[in-house]
Amino acid sequence: MIKRLLIITMLPLMLMACEEEIPSDSLTPYSEKLVINEYFNTNEPFSIQVSVSKDAYKEPNPFLLDSTQVKVILKENNIPMALSYNAFDKTFNTTKKPMAGKTYALTVSSSKYTTVSANGIIPNNIPSKNASFIENGGIDQMGNKSDLLKLTFKDDPNTKDYYKLNFYYYSELLQMFNPYDFELNDILLAINTIKTRDGGFLFSDESFKGEEKTLTSVPPFGIVAGNTGAKYLIQIQRLNDDFWKYTTTLEQYRGGLNGGSTSSNLFGGAVVVYSNITNGLGIFAGSNVQSDTLK
Repeated sequence: MIKRLLIITMLPLMLMACEEEIPSDSLTPYSEKLVINEYFNTNEPFSIQVSVSKDAYKEPNPFLLDSTQVKVILKENNIPMALSYNAFDKTFNTTKKPMAGKTYALTVSSSKYTTVSANGIIPNNIPSKNASFIENGGIDQMGNKSDLLKLTFKDDPNTKDYYKLNFYYYSELLQMFNPYDFELNDILLAINTIKTRDGGFLFSDESFKGEEKTLTSVPPFGIVAGNTGAKYLIQIQRLNDDFWKYTTTLEQYRGGLNGGSTSSNLFGGAVVVYSNITNGLGIFAGSNVQSDTLK
């Protein structure tokens, strides 16, 4: 009992000893940087946002910069791409979608801030892929018979690959595809697989490099029972290295903020979100999106 009281007494003292107030005036002056925010993929044209970082102790919130404040240059395989500015969204846009196997170079300059740059690539298509579902071919989490969704694909043995996988059902009421919960298996259950906020799964080919892989999912019974058209959507993305590093560190950071595994460690270190922007912050990275709608 005495030991227990001693431990309980010492813990607040330890926590107090770890705290030290540092006057903000004594900190090194913060140097503002341009921030790029652009996930690009084969499904949509580019839509690039540019903002500026701020001193968290003294400055107001960061704000988006417009076409009068920055100059944005985007090249595809060293050929300039046409960009237009959307004043409502404050984005720099293309009409052309990124293409598999192409390399993209971004440069953003300003009279007030240091010029920043980044390079990104869209990975090639997955060599072989097949999506299907078997009506009442599986058992859902409640023990009911339900549809069995399957995605089979071949991993490229010549490259280190990263993937993001999503299973969706179609709601005719909402007229949109939505994620659903299901019993995890195989690589989706692995300790180094990360579940994202949109219900997707991030994983690498470390355990099946160069092999054919089949992943399955069983949605809740009756979830598309009344559908007259589309029922499910299976979407897999092949990510480039920068996309993988940024997304995984971002999800780890969010997990720490929202009670994830990192927040359970009292003395754990902070998660640093990856950036590939030279002289700046943020992300410029691409993915190859391949989708199959099942009816």
